[in-house]
Amino acid sequence: MKKIFLSALLLASAGLHSQELDQAYLASLPEDVRADVMEKMEAKEAQEDPVYRRASTMIDKNLEDSVRFGFKIFDMMQSSFMPINEPNFDSSYVLDFGDTLLLQITGQKDSTKRLNIERDGSINIPKIGKLYLSGLSLESASNLVKSKIEAAFIGTETFVSLVNIRDIQVLIAGMAFNPGLYTLNGNSNALHALSMAGGISEDGSYRNIDIIRDDKVIASIDLYDLFIYGKSTFGPRLRSGDSIFIRPASILVNIATGVKRPAEYELQPSETFGDLIDFANGLSDYADTSYLAVERVEGKKINLIKYPGIESLSKSKAISGDTLFIREFSHRSVSISGAIEVPGTYLITEGERLSNLILRAGGYKEFAYPFAGFLNNQITLELNRSAAKRLNQNFMQDLLLSSSSKEGSNSLEIIQSQLNSIEPSGRVMAEFDIDILSEDKSLDTTLEDGDQIIIPYITQQVYIYGEVNNIGTVRYQPGKNVSYYLENSGGIIDTADSKNIYVVQPNGKTIRLDRYSSRLSFINYSENISVYPGTIIFVPRKSGIRNPVQIASIWSPVISSIALSLASISSINN
Repeated sequence: MKKIFLSALLLASAGLHSQELDQAYLASLPEDVRADVMEKMEAKEAQEDPVYRRASTMIDKNLEDSVRFGFKIFDMMQSSFMPINEPNFDSSYVLDFGDTLLLQITGQKDSTKRLNIERDGSINIPKIGKLYLSGLSLESASNLVKSKIEAAFIGTETFVSLVNIRDIQVLIAGMAFNPGLYTLNGNSNALHALSMAGGISEDGSYRNIDIIRDDKVIASIDLYDLFIYGKSTFGPRLRSGDSIFIRPASILVNIATGVKRPAEYELQPSETFGDLIDFANGLSDYADTSYLAVERVEGKKINLIKYPGIESLSKSKAISGDTLFIREFSHRSVSISGAIEVPGTYLITEGERLSNLILRAGGYKEFAYPFAGFLNNQITLELNRSAAKRLNQNFMQDLLLSSSSKEGSNSLEIIQSQLNSIEPSGRVMAEFDIDILSEDKSLDTTLEDGDQIIIPYITQQVYIYGEVNNIGTVRYQPGKNVSYYLENSGGIIDTADSKNIYVVQPNGKTIRLDRYSSRLSFINYSENISVYPGTIIFVPRKSGIRNPVQIASIWSPVISSIALSLASISSINN
């Protein structure tokens, strides 16, 4: 049976080259054989499709790690040697064998004709004869054809258009990314050809590219004229038989800092570090030209050459492999929002302190609440995220160990779910009172890059969250303690962990209370805890865990998240 199937497959494959297969015959084949035959038919049809109808044949070169200037312009390359025919011509296009013109004649007798330019460079117009158009621009050829037809046929008007472009073959050699023979349309220039070949190799020159015709260099291209200065230096239109030769780069120099476009650039032998800075779009806004140094490899040694000023540097020539360093002033970006006169993102210098930024931002508004100021630090945020990750891992282990205890497992699963929903904050305890900061500089926090400062508006509410009858707010009453606010929120419910209640003061300070009952209030030091406007009282759910340290590690990220949310909300609500 297998031999029969194999014979059928071979016969079907052979038939693909001569005729379409009968549908009834296909249906008679076994399913797996029929699928194989259909696959071969589809592959054959794809091969026979005209190349100018194909989808894009460009692929990504995957050169993300390259620091060479110009590589991103050629980050794609053609995946085959097939032509890409696109009608991108204009009136200066030079006609040759293989082009097709469309003649539309109106007047005494309307007619439309397609005329191919023959090998001798001519077209043959009925009743007029041959016209030699090869070597003429499309505009000149169009004018010649119009004049001949309109002179021969009075009262007619002629329109000439190019409807098909010839293909040409060009050799790309030297330091190309993918050298070889390429088929292009007749309107292509050197840039089109280089793009098809994936551009320049890592060691190739962007500045010494020759176009060779009949064994003579007819043009040399410097791609920096195009890439950096925007000049239309594409070179002449290519012809079949042309060669594009890319020479090796001679001087490659890297500029790492202090400019607007750091990269590795190619210099000509006559160019200096001044030209290098120009190629890199000039000095950056934060360049500090008091420190200019070149790192140069000389044999086994790496020497550092320092220059006294930008003028002396600009007069010096580079050696391939040099790296230029221009120091930059250290600036950091910090945002401040909320009850501040001029909120926004500010650039600060290294070592700048919180009080200075507040003054630069115009100071506080009338109803600002500096005591509840919030400073979010990126480094602290990352540390808290790492700590939260470790905490989650520990609880996963606890879940596994407590699998024998249904009660303990359920408690840990609840806590694990709550921990997974929390985004850790980077809140840093800081003093925001300008008067206090002016008296004690040691309390003035040094700001870091990426810091976020939120200054809330004053609030008259105390926030109650967790296992209470009425979650929400209780209006602030001076002198009242925690028990007052819990009782005015309806008291705690049966699922509350009355031995671990947390008070978060507006400045971020967190206090844990224990042994609360509705009758005895707090037995310990609750009467001495101050409650301020904006204080958060958080009553957690019972967890079945009795270790106070572990309890604190569970709920601290939850409390921090609540504090961050309330600070953000109060900063935009007056």
